[in-house]
Amino acid sequence: MLGALIYGPDRGLTVERSQTLAAQFVPDVDDAFNVTVLTSDDLSSDPARLSDEMSALSLLGDSRLIRVRLDHERQGLAIGKLIKQFDAHPERCAAKLIIEAGAMTPRSHVRKAFEAATGFAAIACYADSAADVATIARDTLAAIGTYGIGIDKDALSMWTPLLEGDRALARGELEKMALYKGYGETEGDRVTIDDINAVASGAQAGDIDEIIYAAFSGRQVQADAAFRRAMAGKMHAAVILRSAQRHLTRLHSALAAMDGGSSVSDAMRGLRPPVFGLYQREFESQLRLWRPALLDKILLESLETEKKVKSAGAPVDALTGRLLNAIAMIGAKSRR
Repeated sequence: MLGALIYGPDRGLTVERSQTLAAQFVPDVDDAFNVTVLTSDDLSSDPARLSDEMSALSLLGDSRLIRVRLDHERQGLAIGKLIKQFDAHPERCAAKLIIEAGAMTPRSHVRKAFEAATGFAAIACYADSAADVATIARDTLAAIGTYGIGIDKDALSMWTPLLEGDRALARGELEKMALYKGYGETEGDRVTIDDINAVASGAQAGDIDEIIYAAFSGRQVQADAAFRRAMAGKMHAAVILRSAQRHLTRLHSALAAMDGGSSVSDAMRGLRPPVFGLYQREFESQLRLWRPALLDKILLESLETEKKVKSAGAPVDALTGRLLNAIAMIGAKSRR
């Protein structure tokens, strides 16, 4: 094999598989002399660079590897033509090639060239399912240290949605948990819900989600009560404001995908990070409740609120509470 295109929405998984393949091509993936790393911008500034690198022999006669991190396809047509040329004349190819990319449509020139080639491969990296993520978490923890680390079923159920969407981030979270639990040097040690709440990124967001989802679902009383509890618990109102803005953009993105022909479930699956399982049904109902024009109106209100809370001495709690109340009122009207 002359090389491969490794692509997909889970960039952490594309990097992981790229590393695995690179180790098959060269003995040392960090060898600066025989491994060349290029970016999309490198190819844009010098269109002949990839062809030159692919044709260049190693000074020491060792195997060479070209790794391209493709963030855009402005040179997609040229790359596609180059792959066809090397595929037709493999003797001209003096180095192996790995291209890492994000999601690609079937119309992509690069993807089509790799799929049609006999000497190159196209490897799609789709996001892990919840079951896959749970298995990775369980197996990774079990293999750590002398005794391994177990995990309670309810803790795994709570943690899995927080690990979905990016394999690299999931690996980092698992490493952090292993460090917290002492790297499996205590026999019988297990990850519990308390450990997830203490360590896992996103696990502390439950109170914020309660506020945000109540507001955007038009449940004014619940939203106000949850907000007051958060303020009594010394949560900073600015964090809630940013969470509301993030929720706005996620609803907007999902609605845009639906306008483009995606189903509700596909639009939700396309969000990163994915919607937490507990809130999937409510998020779906919000997509039917809110229209882009209403979200645009709330976004402007939130930006104006953000500008005010940054002023010295601004009543941050009151301003944020007022915005949440406005969101809940509009949501309540839309439900009627």
